[in-house]
Amino acid sequence: MKIKTLSIVVLFMICAVPEAATAMEGNAEGFTLVRVIEFAAIHAPEVRLATTRYAEGEARLAAAQVRTLENPKLDLTAGPRQGTENSVDVEVGLEIPLELGRRRDKRVALARAGMEREKHTIGDVRRLAIAAAVGAYYRVLQAEAGLRLARDRKTLAEELLRIARERHLAGDAAKFEVNLTQTEVSRAESDIAAAQGRTASVRTGLARTLGLSSGAELRIVGDIRERSFFDTLRSGPAPAERADIQAAEADVEASRAALSLAEAERMPDLAFRLSYKREADENIALGGIAISLPFLNPRPGLVQEARMQKQRAQITAELRRAAMSAEIEGARQAYDAAIEAVRWIEAEGLPRQQENEALASEGYRAGKINLTTLLQVRREALEMGRNYLERLGEAAVAGIELVSASGTWSGAK
Repeated sequence: MKIKTLSIVVLFMICAVPEAATAMEGNAEGFTLVRVIEFAAIHAPEVRLATTRYAEGEARLAAAQVRTLENPKLDLTAGPRQGTENSVDVEVGLEIPLELGRRRDKRVALARAGMEREKHTIGDVRRLAIAAAVGAYYRVLQAEAGLRLARDRKTLAEELLRIARERHLAGDAAKFEVNLTQTEVSRAESDIAAAQGRTASVRTGLARTLGLSSGAELRIVGDIRERSFFDTLRSGPAPAERADIQAAEADVEASRAALSLAEAERMPDLAFRLSYKREADENIALGGIAISLPFLNPRPGLVQEARMQKQRAQITAELRRAAMSAEIEGARQAYDAAIEAVRWIEAEGLPRQQENEALASEGYRAGKINLTTLLQVRREALEMGRNYLERLGEAAVAGIELVSASGTWSGAK
């Protein structure tokens, strides 16, 4: 069977490749956006578990393909007969159950429909797993950019401390200015330690989404400012049908098959019987049938439950299809707004803040402004840098939601 062969191959690939080997393979070239998508699509824990559930469906299909759920029954009895002549009576009976209403075909149809649902469910699980991994990837990029910002602030604070000491030795600055600049260095050291902790935490989160045991040694490659992947999908054609919609529609078909099987199981049970008896010197062969009489228990509850499950599956499919267009529309609007917020900072905020910081540094070095003014300008610049990283993170989240809503993670460059 083609589906069965594909599933076995996928399971073999997942189980046969050790975690350490796959991690080293990904780390050798660095975890770029493309690599994170490819790696999560195969090795994410949720994807691996969903694949095993598909294999369970194959086992259910194999069980459904048997001719009947009931095994033939063989009865054997024997005992002595005492009278004028002693003898041994023997009785042998064979009962072969027969199913009415094409129950086997309907069990097979139900199992196949379940496998089709699981196949699309794997696609949806993969979509969500990749979204989680890419989100963790961008959080790492954001944290590492924050760490670089903190280290840059420390370099500036140390330079400021050097200038303050020189001015103090020259008699142009009071001792408290040296103390203030030393405080700035301490704050920068504290910011670096905090940023290192955040980076370690988000790296652990990325490793968890990728199914790895550690994120400390992962080599992450990328720039949080890069948006070409999201922009391409934003302006691209309408997406294909999403996997969760296909899974919901497959669930409708499965519920129909379940209803058909439940109706078939209301029919009487039938069995063909053969028996042989030996009483004294007489041999007796009999044939017949046994049929159940489901008058007291016609199983109406199973049929009613199956009907309600079918109705629920139909409603779920309709709601998901209706929600998909709303999700895509909302995700596009959110992404556009997030990108606009980033562009305002890039075009207006950062250039002016950098210019002000350079002018303030030069003014303090020349003795034209006091230390308090310079520190205020630098703290505003630091806040601007942090705001910029926050906007970039929000844009990445909006882009991830847009791609996830569209249902495709292919085409990353």
